[in-house]
Amino acid sequence: MPFIILALFIGLETWGILRVMERFGGGFVLLWLLGAAVLGGWMIASGGLTALARVRIAISRGELPAVEIFQGLITAFAGLLLILPGFITDFLAVSLLISGPGIKHRLGERLSATVSQARPDLKKPVTLHGEYRRKP
Repeated sequence: MPFIILALFIGLETWGILRVMERFGGGFVLLWLLGAAVLGGWMIASGGLTALARVRIAISRGELPAVEIFQGLITAFAGLLLILPGFITDFLAVSLLISGPGIKHRLGERLSATVSQARPDLKKPVTLHGEYRRKP
């Protein structure tokens, strides 16, 4: 079943590219696809670095960085969709990015709540109390 869905999707993307080529020409389509691929690669690289910085900040505050991780994954997935050739994947990537901040935050909060229920010790920083003596 997944193979049939993948084959239909690839066929639909190819059909869409051919229709756009008939309407606007091959040069436009080539520039569009190359530009989208470059933009997708840039989004993966810069989004990954931004997400990594946010994760480090959250960890330094002693928080679980689920929201930051999920936001980085959605940005990387949108970049991957832009790299894939086709106008449907480009539309999906742009719609994911436009509606992204609210969706990213809600899904990240849901993931964080699920993880913090399973591991409540990860939500707050761990403090160890005790005495330390150096042996001579």
